[in-house]
Amino acid sequence: MRQRTGRVLLALGLAGAAALVTVPAPAAAAGWVDDLCTRAQKQTSQLNEANFTAAGGSITNVDYADFEAFKESKPQAQPLTIGSYITYEDAAKTQPKQVRCKTKTSDHIKTVYGANAAGAEQECKVVNAGTVDEVFASLTAEEQASLVYPRNKVVIGFDWPSFTGADWLWDFPTAFKGWDGKLNIPSRNLNVPWAWAIFPENFRGQHYCTLIAPQYLKRLILGQAQV
Repeated sequence: MRQRTGRVLLALGLAGAAALVTVPAPAAAAGWVDDLCTRAQKQTSQLNEANFTAAGGSITNVDYADFEAFKESKPQAQPLTIGSYITYEDAAKTQPKQVRCKTKTSDHIKTVYGANAAGAEQECKVVNAGTVDEVFASLTAEEQASLVYPRNKVVIGFDWPSFTGADWLWDFPTAFKGWDGKLNIPSRNLNVPWAWAIFPENFRGQHYCTLIAPQYLKRLILGQAQV
């Protein structure tokens, strides 16, 4: 499936200060990348899945293999259709590194599916925090004993704003080592609420996130990849 429309024009401001990640709940490793943008949609919109489903909602994630098609695509509110594009460390595309997600804002979801279908909009960095939870919860005892970056050395960084679609698509660091030796996981956003009626409808209600791939995070904390 390929979707082609224009670009989003404006984003919200800079996110708050970096924070250490929280204690994880157990999570399965299977389907990490496949499920990441679906999770991003749920987390950034605080989707109430029961109310959303009762209103006839479901989420379809279109995974784009072609960058140009992804660049021109837009998520749709009804049916709720989001998009993802994965970049890799290797030419064979076996080691995911970064995932870009195009999702819908909570206010657009509430407009279509009811006021109780979603909550307040959240920053993209909450998705990275969830990824850190999942990855650390998936580690075996042997892996935990060989960590290069234990949990207290992993920090969820800023959610950096973009101001155009082209801006959001620029290269962006997936992770970096801070001055204190900690592994920083930043995110990048493009957020245009549905309520910004000054813009055309096809430019509104979009929330885009650039995120770390769970597999890459795991390789980093185990010393199998370097920043």
